[in-house]
Amino acid sequence: MKNLYILFFALTALLSSCGNNTNNSKANNNSNELRIISLVPSITLEIEQLGLKNNIVGATSYCEITKDNPELIIGSAIEINEEKILLLKPDIVFSSTLTKPKSEKILRDNGIKVITMPRLYSFEDLCSHYIELGKSLDKEEDATNFVIQSKNKLDSIMASIINTGEKPRIFFQIGAKPIATVIDSTFMNDFIIFAKAENIFSDLDNIIVSRESVVLRNPSHIIISSMGTVGTNEKQVWNNYSDIDAVINNNIFVIDGATTPTVAAFIDNFEKIKTGIYKK
Repeated sequence: MKNLYILFFALTALLSSCGNNTNNSKANNNSNELRIISLVPSITLEIEQLGLKNNIVGATSYCEITKDNPELIIGSAIEINEEKILLLKPDIVFSSTLTKPKSEKILRDNGIKVITMPRLYSFEDLCSHYIELGKSLDKEEDATNFVIQSKNKLDSIMASIINTGEKPRIFFQIGAKPIATVIDSTFMNDFIIFAKAENIFSDLDNIIVSRESVVLRNPSHIIISSMGTVGTNEKQVWNNYSDIDAVINNNIFVIDGATTPTVAAFIDNFEKIKTGIYKK
């Protein structure tokens, strides 16, 4: 059950791109004066990247910042302490679709600006979201410049891919119990598309698959999201299936943080995936 919850949180936190809901706040004030609460781990990382780490007055137990600053914890993305948030007097709260509507209403009714992050479907969505985040924090120019630099780097990595043979057939695993895979219309599927490869499960609407279905589709490469130690364990399990091309050719590798829906993480992970697939 714990693994399933972590998977659910990670996948639904493939969330971002801003839907704006505004109440009275200092949203247009200098960003250095903003008091920010983030209920989305990926948003917390992006706020820090925009140079506003010291403006974060509250975050979830899943956010990296709270590991060294437990006093910032105001709950999880699902269960939050509304009273504590109100006492912190934030100017803006970033929530996700996991956050209970009742909790969001309480915050809005108390004059707090709440921006809810819906799901992101592509790398382009990640970029658009980051710029919108920058706008909401008076950091649009910084966000835009970073997106431009990231797209240039992406183009450079893609240009280095020379594939003269059959497209690599990818099984991208993002969950273990149950086994879950990347499907079409997700930002993680762009890893595969941009790598000039094909997703063996692009035809599915459901992310849950069986080991038997993976074996039958015979991927040439298996990419596993780390999921802590689970990723390493899964690699060992797959190596027991000696008839899969990915096993025969030693094409199984683990990527750390592949499910993180930020522009920076996408570029970093794409470079690792490209190297893992093409061995250069």
